[in-house]
Parts: sequence; C-alpha cells; structure tokens
Amino acid sequence: PTRAFLARGLGEGAVRGCRHCPAELETCAHIIGYCPAVQEARIKRHNNLCSLLAKEAQELGWVVIYLEPHLSDKTNELFKPDLVLVKGIRAIVVDITVCYESGLSTLSDAVAEKVSKYKHLVEEVRALTPVSEIEFVGFPLGARGKWYSDNERLLTDLGLSSSRSKRIVRVFSQRALLSSMDIIYIFVSRARQM
Repeated sequence: PTRAFLARGLGEGAVRGCRHCPAELETCAHIIGYCPAVQEARIKRHNNLCSLLAKEAQELGWVVIYLEPHLSDKTNELFKPDLVLVKGIRAIVVDITVCYESGLSTLSDAVAEKVSKYKHLVEEVRALTPVSEIEFVGFPLGARGKWYSDNERLLTDLGLSSSRSKRIVRVFSQRALLSSMDIIYIFVSRARQM
C-alpha cells in the first residue's frame, strides 16, 4: 500500500508524501512513473521495450539507424526519440512510453504528446538518412498491462503477421506490467532498508 492509499479518510495530519523524494503524494503512478528512487529500474524497463521493438523491426528488414539519436532543432534544443527505423524510402521515428493508466485517454494522450514533441524534426531526421517519407509515432504501453490498440498499426506497418502481432502484443503488455511490479518492489525494498 502506498502512503496516499493508507492515508485515505485519516484527515489532514496523515502522511501522504513519498518516503524517497519530496513528492506530496506517494501513489502507484508516482512510484512507477516519476520517483527518482527507482529511475534506474524505469530506464531498464524502457530500454528492454525499445530493444524488443527494434529486434522485431530488424527481423522484418527494417534497419535501426539510431537508438536514441541526439537531434537538435533550429533553436538548438536537444531531443532524443527512441528509435529511427528505415526501410527503403521510409523512416519511422518511434518513441516508446509506459504510462500509468489513470483515465480512458491516458494512452491516446501520450501518443499525441510524443508526436507533437518530435514532428518538427523532419529535416533533422532527413539529415540522418536520405528518405522521402518520415512518420513520427508514439508507442504507449500501460504500466498495468493495458494495450493501446492503435499500436497495432505500427506493428502492421513494420510487416508483422496478425498471429505474430498477437503474440508480441502479449509480450509487450506482460513486460510492461511485470516490470512495473518490479519497480514497486524495488521502491518498497529500499524503504525497508532505511
């Protein structure tokens, strides 16, 4: 149980803050997505998911030109999308995120945020690879295992068969869920050591 959960109904004086950082509320969403105490585990989860998608793309003939390329825009602001996949004249810039499903639109909002964040980098991506078609894609996964159905469009675009796509959907969802559980376990274990 998180401190925010345990403090429900206890009034003003109940402790709700994170035991590892200055956050005002210790919730599952905070632990899984933001708490610096488990940042290393979040990075590991993210990298594992990126590797899984990159491997699937490579098996279908896509070239992973860059893993987390450093792209600077015209204002010299630095951006690091997760993957730049290239096949023929086409490049797909993919950014994976794991979100705590707090509402019906959490995952679709994450897609819109990722596309908006990177879509102005067309010329910077074109400088990396001579392609004529560039697409920017957000690939959100639910921290509690929810699958965002529009992610299947990317899997189809990459060339996954429907049976392979069904299997990989389960793998992505399970990995997101199990790694989120690991993050909570690490968080709680560190609290016990204090």
